This record gives sequence, structure tokens and C-alpha cells, in this order.
Amino acid sequence: MHRGPVQAEPTALPLVAPMPGGSAAGSLALCLDGEASDAAGEDRFAVMVLDRSGDPLMRLGIWGDDEVVAVWRRLGAESGLPLVVIQEDGAVAPMGAQLGRVKLGAVRIRRRHGLLNHRRPRFLTRRKTGRLPLRPLVYRDEALMTEGGSN
Repeated sequence: MHRGPVQAEPTALPLVAPMPGGSAAGSLALCLDGEASDAAGEDRFAVMVLDRSGDPLMRLGIWGDDEVVAVWRRLGAESGLPLVVIQEDGAVAPMGAQLGRVKLGAVRIRRRHGLLNHRRPRFLTRRKTGRLPLRPLVYRDEALMTEGGSN
């Protein structure tokens, strides 16, 4: 039986644990970080977790403009938090409508001919209707006409 502290080896596997204040997390924000941008000489953006009232809970990191949107969208998809942008004047603007983990988008009608489904089969709707010739052919039996006219 082992007594004493347990030594754990470092592992490359990610640590999954509840985040402090995680139940209060309301959205995932992207904003321009002025201090990091000035220090680096190029635009740097911060990804932060905001609470339901819009106050920052935690800063997740600072990224350059070439990779920040991909990281922000991936974190939003994995966490299920709605994506928002903090503008330079401090206004928080949502990036799209979302109900829980479900992102709402435009409604797509999947069937074009829904109203005509019960009228004709689809292969018949593609066929052309018959046309009469410009000068119709008329067949007459002259013998019947002459006999019928003499009565």
C-alpha cells in the first residue's frame, strides 16, 4: 500500500473539467486587442468568454488576423455559445441568431413543385403539348356529300 503524494506524469491529452463560472457563460466574444496590437505592430484579436450580461469572464487567448476567425468559430461550435463581436466603441453585436446550440439561418424550400405534386407525374410535365399544323388536313368523302345533298 502506497502512502504519500501521488506523482502524475504530464500527458498530451486535453484536460476536460468544468470551467469556473461556466454555468454563467453567455457568449464567446471576438474583439480587437489594442495593447497587443501596439506591441506586435500588427492587428491582434482577443477571444473572450462573456457572461449573460456582457461582462468578460475569461480571456481565452490572443491571435493574429489570419487565424483568429477560425479559432473563434471552432470554439463557438465546440462550446455551443453564441458568437458576438465587441466593436471598437464597446457595443456587443451578435453574429447570427441562435437557440441554444442550434444556429438559425434562412429557410430553404426543399421541393420546388410542392403545389403541383398531385396533378401530373413529373415526367409528363416536361413533355410538350401537341400542336396542330398551320393548315389542317381535312378528309372528305365526296360521294357521301353528293348523296346526302340530293335527299
